[in-house]
Amino acid sequence: MKPDVADRIRGFAAAASLEITPKHAERLGEVGELLPAGTPIYVTALPGADPADVVQAAARIRAAGHHPVPHISARSLATRDELDALLGRLVAEAAVDDVLVIAGGIKTPGAFPSSIEVLESGLLERHAIRRVGVAGHPEGSPDIAADAEREAIVAKNAFADRSQLELRIVTQFALAAEPYVAYERRIRELGNRLPVMAGLPGVTSPATLIKYGLACGIGPSLEVLRKQSGGLLKLATTRLWKPDGIAETVAASTLADPESRIAGFHMFPFGGIERTAEWLAEQRADTPIPA
Repeated sequence: MKPDVADRIRGFAAAASLEITPKHAERLGEVGELLPAGTPIYVTALPGADPADVVQAAARIRAAGHHPVPHISARSLATRDELDALLGRLVAEAAVDDVLVIAGGIKTPGAFPSSIEVLESGLLERHAIRRVGVAGHPEGSPDIAADAEREAIVAKNAFADRSQLELRIVTQFALAAEPYVAYERRIRELGNRLPVMAGLPGVTSPATLIKYGLACGIGPSLEVLRKQSGGLLKLATTRLWKPDGIAETVAASTLADPESRIAGFHMFPFGGIERTAEWLAEQRADTPIPA
C-alpha cells in the first residue's frame, strides 16, 4: 500500500464512527480502550422500536465516554409533539447534540413523510442539536425512487446553505469500493457539497455479511463480486471478512480526485463490535495489532 493511502486510511480510522443497536450498547465495555474517547456511536431506531430504548442506549454511550448519535426515523413519528418530546429526552438524559435523520421504512408516515420535513421543523435547533447526518444510498434504496433521491440531495444542500446546522451524508454499506466512488461523483454532479461518510461493513463472518447485504438491498455489490475472478468464492471461504480492500480503494480515490467529498468512515459492525473496534485500532496504528 502506498504511504499516502495508508496515511489517509489512518486519518479516516482515527475519526471513524460506529453503529450499534440499542441492545448492543451494554457491550461497549468489551471494547475497552480500542475506541478513542469521544468516538461517535450511532444508535439505530428500527421500525416499531421503543424510543425509550434509543434514549437509554444513548445515555449508556455517553456514560461510557463516547458521543451518542441516535437515529431519528422521520416516518415513525406520529406527531410533531412526539419528535419534540424525543429530542427533549435525548438532550436531557444523554446530552445529545448530534443525530442521524433518516426517512425510515414505514410505508404510512405520520407527521413527517421524509427526513427533510424533520430538518425544516425547527425542532432540532430548538433543542440545541448542532450536527446532523442524513442518509446516502450508493446502490439506491427500495424505499426511494431515483428521482426522489436526486431531489433530496438538492433539497438538503439548499437547506444546509440557509441553516446553522452542520450537515453530512452517511452512506449505507456496500461490498465493493466502486459504488461509494460512483455515488460520490454522481451526487457531486448534482451539486452536493456536504461531506460524505462512507459506511463500511465491519469485521464479520461472510454469512452474516451476505445476510445483511441482501436484507439491505445491496445486490449491485454482490454482482461486482460475481464479476471478479473468484470474488464470491473468496468471500465464502473466508473465516472473517475485513473491509481492507474497500477501505484502501475508497481512500485512494480521495487522493486521486481532490474534489471528492468522501471525508471518513462509518462502520457497521453487525454485532461484531469488538472485532470491528480492533480493526479500526489496527488502521490507526503504525504496526498491526497481534492476533
